[in-house]
Amino acid sequence: MVLRVFWNVGAGLVHRALNKSAIKPGMAVRYPAVWKARPGFMDCDINLHLNNASYLFNMELARWHFSASTGILYHALKNRRTFLAGSQVIRYRHAIPPFRPYEIRSQIVFADDTWIYFLQQFQCPTTGKLYAEGLCRVTVREGKKVIPASVMLEEVESERIELPTEMPDVVKEFLDWDTASKVSMETIDQRAKRELAAPSKNPSTLFKAAGVGEKTQETTTTSSGKQPAPRGFFANLTRSMNLPF
Repeated sequence: MVLRVFWNVGAGLVHRALNKSAIKPGMAVRYPAVWKARPGFMDCDINLHLNNASYLFNMELARWHFSASTGILYHALKNRRTFLAGSQVIRYRHAIPPFRPYEIRSQIVFADDTWIYFLQQFQCPTTGKLYAEGLCRVTVREGKKVIPASVMLEEVESERIELPTEMPDVVKEFLDWDTASKVSMETIDQRAKRELAAPSKNPSTLFKAAGVGEKTQETTTTSSGKQPAPRGFFANLTRSMNLPF
C-alpha cells in the first residue's frame, strides 16, 4: 500500500512538472480532479470485481495524486503538515470488472475552518456511468494548528479561489450520521471502562465489558465450567491464515 502511495505521489509530481502551464486554477474546486486507473487482480475479490475496501484505498490514492499535482503536498512537506481523514462513507452502485478503465473525480463540495469535504465519484471515462460515490472528511494539521483549505489554496493558486460556502444536503446527512456514530462509539467505550473499573469475581463482567453477552460465554464453556483447551497445534495455527505481507 505504501508503495502505491509513493507511486501516485510521483505520478502527480510528474504531471505537475509536465503540465504546470496547462493546469487551470481551481482544480478540485471549480472542476474535478481526475485520477485514472484499472482494477488489477490484487484489487479484486472472489467475485472478480473491484473489492469494496479497494474503493476507499483508491479514493485515498486519488487525493494523494491531487495534492501532489497541485503543489499542496510540497507546502505540506515544507511546513511539516499532516493530512488526517476523520470519517468517510461510500455508496456502491455498479461493479467494476478487472482491467476495466475507470476514473475518480474528486471535488471539494464544502469546507470550513477545520474540515474539508471531498466528494469522489467513480465513473466510466467513456460513458460517464457512475460506479460508486464516496464522501470523505479530512483536516490538515501543522502541529496542533489546523490549516484551513483557503490557506492551502492561496499558497498554490495564482488567483483567489472561492470555496463553496453553502453546505450541500449530502454533507448535512453525512454529519448527522457521523454525530450519531460518535455518540454510539463513546457510549460503548464508557460502558466498557465502567465495567473494567469495577472488577468482579464473576468472569461474566469481562464479557460484558467487551460487548459479549452471557449467552456467548456459556457456549464457550464445558459442563464443568472450565474453558475448553485448544485442540492441538493445527487448531492454533488455523485461527488466522493471514499472510505476513
